[in-house]
Amino acid sequence: MDIKLICALLLFGITALANAQEQMTLETAIAKALENNFQIKIDETNIEIAENNNTWGRAGSYPTVDLTGNFSNTLINDNNPASFLNGTYQISSLSPAVNAQWLLYGGGRVRIAKEQLNLAVEQQRQLQSINSQNVIRDVIKAYYDVLLQQERLIVLEEQLKLSRDRMEYEKVKREFGGSNAFSIIQFEQAIAVDSTNLVSQNQLIEINKRNLLNLLNEDTNTEFTYPERLKVTLEEIDREKMRELLKTQNYSLQSLETAARLSQINTRLEDTARKPSVSLNGNLGFAENYFKFFEDNPATGDPFEGQLSNRTNLLIGASASWRIFDGGVNKANVQNAKIRERNSQLDLEESQMQLSNQLDILLVNYENLKQILKLNQDQIQIAERNLEMAEERLKSAQITSLDYRNLQNQLLTAQYAQTSAIYNLLISKTDIDWLVGEFL
Repeated sequence: MDIKLICALLLFGITALANAQEQMTLETAIAKALENNFQIKIDETNIEIAENNNTWGRAGSYPTVDLTGNFSNTLINDNNPASFLNGTYQISSLSPAVNAQWLLYGGGRVRIAKEQLNLAVEQQRQLQSINSQNVIRDVIKAYYDVLLQQERLIVLEEQLKLSRDRMEYEKVKREFGGSNAFSIIQFEQAIAVDSTNLVSQNQLIEINKRNLLNLLNEDTNTEFTYPERLKVTLEEIDREKMRELLKTQNYSLQSLETAARLSQINTRLEDTARKPSVSLNGNLGFAENYFKFFEDNPATGDPFEGQLSNRTNLLIGASASWRIFDGGVNKANVQNAKIRERNSQLDLEESQMQLSNQLDILLVNYENLKQILKLNQDQIQIAERNLEMAEERLKSAQITSLDYRNLQNQLLTAQYAQTSAIYNLLISKTDIDWLVGEFL
């Protein structure tokens, strides 16, 4: 078979395999994480439980109705001469009943309990939002970790290509007596170092890919391509807008606000114990009784026959209660609830101050990182010009191969610093968006 045909078939197979691999973009990673995350699934079930509990019946607004039934069968042998029934007899009873109770007034407890159940649903939803935002932040950082290592791989590949080109050039010069074995050895050593760095960098890429897939709860042996490049758009961030978003969208603050509202409700709930309560009670019962005396009738000498009897009763009533003294227990409960209410408000105020300070630090850091990125770009331009001039000087033997390698490493360091600066800017903006609740 023609060697060209073999190469063409191999190239086609490799291209088909690459196209068959699923692409992993940032949006895909976030979607997979939100779909597969176990904690988010647990949060969804907790929300469902809270919604199932959020009913007027659980709050105590509706009556309760119980169906009861009793059966008893007693055999008695009474040898007491003074007893009216002296001998052996049986008493059986079957009595089903329906009992109902309805709290007509409980000091507002029912309405307050319903508010408490409403907030419980809201609290579970906020918890899910917090966990979702944390997952999104972790995925973004892990995804950018992969892109960072891929960008560094590109830099190392360019470095290796440059070293190989220089070695080939030195070999050509040597044929014409313009170079020597020492210079070639120096470039061979540079190629060996660059090749080793490439192997290590590929390993770092694989490690970061596996870390991301583990975060997505995907099979770590699944192959994905990562077509995106590490790039950033410099933004002018409005500080006042960010502070306003922090107050209105930060889910940690919203959760603390909900906790403070729950504390207020608990105070009102404790206060209802001071008020009277009125209940409506009802009972409908039926009893079927059987009596059998196992002696003979002294008048006739025949055995006594068993006797059946029944009874129906209907009861409708109302009851009221008002605890006027309990040794100060309820008063202490109300005072404790008010203290917890104030503590919840203090927690909210403290978190507002801490998060506001954290936002200011992140905003200042973002501006500093923008300046660092610009300085790194200037350093790359300087290093590239130096390397261009060094190449001409190397050709004219004005510098050694070691000098050229040092300038080559300076460019590599500058390019590495630029990829890190872009990465740090992306992570900084991610932290800001997470803090102000922009992910959702």
